[in-house]
Amino acid sequence: MTEYHTISRGVGPILAERVAVITGGARGIGLGCARVLGAAGAAIALWDIDEAALNSASRQLQSQGVKAKAFIADASQSPAVDATIAAIADEFGRIDILVNNAGTHDGKGIEEADEADWSRIIDTNLKSVFLVSKGALPHLKETRGVIVNMGSMVGLAGQGKSGAYSASKGGIIALTKNLALDLAPYGIRVNCICPGWVETPLVNQWFALQPDEAEARAYVDSIHPLGRIAAADEIGNAALFLASDLASYVTGVAIEVDGGVTLGY
Repeated sequence: MTEYHTISRGVGPILAERVAVITGGARGIGLGCARVLGAAGAAIALWDIDEAALNSASRQLQSQGVKAKAFIADASQSPAVDATIAAIADEFGRIDILVNNAGTHDGKGIEEADEADWSRIIDTNLKSVFLVSKGALPHLKETRGVIVNMGSMVGLAGQGKSGAYSASKGGIIALTKNLALDLAPYGIRVNCICPGWVETPLVNQWFALQPDEAEARAYVDSIHPLGRIAAADEIGNAALFLASDLASYVTGVAIEVDGGVTLGY
């Protein structure tokens, strides 16, 4: 992936003095969002359950001049969410932007998955959006803030062996529209990003497990009209647009950032 695909240039500090909370922020799309929003001037509250990866991500951002702090908590558990929101507000004094990105996927269809598998994915991917949005709401009301939820192309088009994941992402899209209606009177905008294939550690792990990694990568690239998968920071660029005043009249939408791959569905 060439560098120019991954860096948002020439934007300037359009998020200066704003605080962004990013769940699932330790790696992949979450870290890509953190890099881009941080480069645009936002202070970043990184939230994840993986302590080692979270601390590494926080140090990476700090080395790039971004004010960042790590918060270790499970975004699908109400007591942990309430405590973490309180800690973030105490540390930064405000919350302007919430990126709900916590997520997991197990590649199981209905024949392989059991109830525990279903609950784990729905809780991590969908319940967390409800809990964290609700917990952050008093602070977002004060700042007339923004919520950006991370959906997926499979929430729009479906995908085999992904029942719980597809349902969770479809639920996020529906919840986004509901929240946009409920929170508009407070000046809070709520939108959703639906990525396709993105170069993340999880996707790279999947490629490495294929019989011929190079062939698998070439095939996945070939199904995208733009001829490649996304860099995580390109999803971050979409989050930057939605989080900024450039999108001041945009709410309740699910933006497909997928290189055109769903056009063929």
